[in-house]
Parts: sequence; structure tokens; C-alpha cells
Amino acid sequence: MKTNLKKNTIANYLGQFYSIFIGLLILPFYLEYLGAEAYGLVGFFTMLTTMMVLLDMGFSQALIRETAKKKDKVNGLLEIKQTLRTLESAIIVVSTVIFFGIFFSTEWITLHWLQIKELNFEVVENCIKLMGFMLAIRWYVSLYSGMVSGLEQQVWLNIYKIIIATLRFGGGFVLIFFISEKIFYFFLYQTFIATVEIAVLNFKIYGNLPSTKFLLPTVNSIKHIAPFAVSIAFTSGVWILYTQLDKLLLSHYIPLEKYGIFALVVTVSNAVMLLSVPLSQAIIPRMTSLLSNNKEREMLSLYSKGTQFVSIVIFSSIGIISLYSYELLFSWTGNVEVATWGSPVLFWYAIGNAILAIGAFQYYLQFVHGNLKYHIRINIIFPILILPIIFYTVKNYGAIGAGITWFSAQLIMFLIWTPFVHHKFAKGIHKDWMVKDIMPSFLVTIIFLVILKVINIDFSVFNRIEIFGVLVCLGIVLLAFNTMVYRSARDLIIVKFKQFI
Repeated sequence: MKTNLKKNTIANYLGQFYSIFIGLLILPFYLEYLGAEAYGLVGFFTMLTTMMVLLDMGFSQALIRETAKKKDKVNGLLEIKQTLRTLESAIIVVSTVIFFGIFFSTEWITLHWLQIKELNFEVVENCIKLMGFMLAIRWYVSLYSGMVSGLEQQVWLNIYKIIIATLRFGGGFVLIFFISEKIFYFFLYQTFIATVEIAVLNFKIYGNLPSTKFLLPTVNSIKHIAPFAVSIAFTSGVWILYTQLDKLLLSHYIPLEKYGIFALVVTVSNAVMLLSVPLSQAIIPRMTSLLSNNKEREMLSLYSKGTQFVSIVIFSSIGIISLYSYELLFSWTGNVEVATWGSPVLFWYAIGNAILAIGAFQYYLQFVHGNLKYHIRINIIFPILILPIIFYTVKNYGAIGAGITWFSAQLIMFLIWTPFVHHKFAKGIHKDWMVKDIMPSFLVTIIFLVILKVINIDFSVFNRIEIFGVLVCLGIVLLAFNTMVYRSARDLIIVKFKQFI
């Protein structure tokens, strides 16, 4: 079991790192060859995709939990298959509504929401129609991926993700570089890849389930998970407003050309948060399994080690990004305008996402207990307070105002809400969690950044590749320092070193 957890965690990180890497490698070329305004349309689609992934009615997360609980039990897979059939039937109704809703709104989105200057309006409308189709089938991708994760087959899942990411980003680059730079053909190709993606996942899932006659959807098969799924669905809906409202409003209040730059900045800042996703994908099913078998102490030990691991990765990356946001954007894009306009925005969004990644652990704790009542309450109260501020700052101060608001909201939530959740679900752990699991890496990172600030590296003597190389080296050094301050990480390195020699 421990071996599988390690393999799944490693596989998740390899898959996530590759997806992040190939995206960061290719996206500047999209900006260069498609143009800033056309790339703004890509950024708009990315924002909509993020919204749809979050708003999956709680089905995928409920299925992860259900699969993790039942996969090893008698007739468990048969029960999971019945549940899956019912959820598929529900999703096809909702996804159809989404598709036609977007399809018949394309003219209004093109003429009244997006600030388009150069792109052909008819082309933009056709691209949005393709977006609607991809958003509709994306729900199935989320559902099937969640089930594979619940089966703890993350090695396969990440091999699949690497292949799809290569086709999506690498194939998209080949298309615009060698065939056509027209944005419509780019979205047409992405639609084809999305269709392949759902077909492969469907084949994989049903290959792991017992062969049966066609199962009709039944309410009884999802009745026991409905309260949990509805809880997640509601909080996800509110979470969308909370996390995506700034990006949605900016797509209206700033020109599409600037929104393209903003989309690049958000991609980098989101990479910080995504660094924690592989671990959560691996430990949530295991934490759920441990707790369901009355092994709370082992579950909390895994919770603590998981926090340490994420702290090492998050603080090592955010330290370099926050101090050298301009240098990072310039080395990445080679565009002074992008680096100048985007660096202060990146600073605030990246730090906010780092806090969110670590603060998400309190949600994992509520999730594995199957009790989201406190999560629901805070996701009603906090957005009500913060959404008017987001609207005001975006309208009056643009992207930089949105970034500062995002950071402030994450910091307040972390400082106030996390200790409350710990008190309710794991009384007495918060002080040690902060002092032993988070603070060592945080302090090492601060000291390291102060030293770098005193040294004051002159990046003007380097070219783009050299700047990026220096930043990577600094990040690796900081990662090594952060790793060595945790006993569990040191012990793991020592064991692996002894095995190697």
C-alpha cells in the first residue's frame, strides 16, 4: 500500500510537472504566432474551462471518495458502475444545456462582452461555438479522471495526461507554425483532441469495471452520495464566483489583447497552485481509506507529511517567482511589454495561489471526513463579503487591483479559517502543523530571498536563456535547503542514498 502511494505521488508529480512544463514552453509561441488578441481568446477559453472543471456538480469528487471506499469490497465495482451510469445520465442533460446556452450566446459574447479590435467577429463566434462543445464534454473528462484517481491508478492516468498534453500543446504548436495561424483552425484541432481524450478515458474506465448488461440510471444508486455531491456542487459554484470572477470581469474591462498577456501571467501563477495537486490526488483516497478503517492517527500523520512536502515545493517556487517576476516573464516570453505589464500582477497572484495551495489542506481534512457543512458555511459568508470588493477593484484598478485583492483574501482565509477547521476535525494539531510543517520552509525561504536581495544579481549581462538558467539554479538551491529542514525529508533522502550506494 505504501509503495502504491509513493508510486502514485511520483507519477502525479511527473505528470503535473510535464503538463506545466510543456504548457509554459509552448504558450509564448502561441502568443507570438497567433497574436496577442487571438491569444486573448485562448485565455478566455482557459478561464471558462477552469470554471466548468470546478462546477461539475460535485460528481467527480464524490465518485473519487465512493470509488476509494468500495473498490476493494465485495460487489464494490458493480455498485460503482451503477453509480457511474447514473451520473453520466445526469451530466448529459446539464452539458447539453451548457452547450446550447453558449451556442446561442455567441453573438452577444462577441459584440458586447469581449473588447475585440482586429479579429473577425464571425470567426470569433465560430470559435466560441467550438468552446461550448469542448466545455460540455469536459464534464465527462473530469468524471472519468476522478474515477481513475479513486481506483489509485495514477500511474496510468499520468501517462495518459502526458500524451494528451503533448498532443494539445505540441500539436497546437505544429499546427500554427507549419499549417495555419488562423485561430479557428486552432480551436478546431483542440476540439478533436478533446474528443479523443474522452474516448480514451471511457474505454479505460469500463475496462476496469465488470461486464454487465446495460444498466439503467437509478436514483437509489446515487442517493447515498447525493448530500456529499450537492454540498460540493454548491460550494464549487460559490468558489467559481470567488476565484474566477476577477478573471471573468477582466475579460470585459480590459482589451482582449491585454487579456492575452493576463492569461499568460495567470498560467504562471496557477502553476504554483498546481504543484500541490499531484499530492492531493494521491493522499486524499489514502486518507479516506485510513479514516474509514479507523486509523485516524495514521491519517493525520499522512496529513502532516503531505503538508511538509507541499511546503517544500511551494515555498521554493514562490520564492523565486516573487523576487524575480520581471526576469521570469522576460526570459519566458522575450517580450518587454509582457514582462513590464505582467510582473506586478504575477507577484500578487502567485503569492495568493501559494497560500491557497497550503491552505487547501484544511479542505482535504473535511473532505475525507465526508463532512462539508463548515466548508459550505464559509463559502457562503466569505464570498458575500469579498465579491463586491473584487468587482470594485477590477473595475477601477484592473489586473493589479485584482491581484492584490486575491492575495489579501487568501491570507485572511488562511489565518482565520484553517485553525477553526483543525479545531473541529483534529483538535490540537494546528500549532504543530504551523510550527513544524510550514514555518521551517517559510523561514528558510525568507532568509534565502534576503540574501539574494543583498547580493543584487545583475541580470542585464545575461541573455534570455541564461536568465532562465540562473533562476532555475536558484530554485534548485532553495529547494535543497527547504528539503533539509524537515526530518522526514532528510530521512527519505538518506534511505534512498544508502539504497543507491
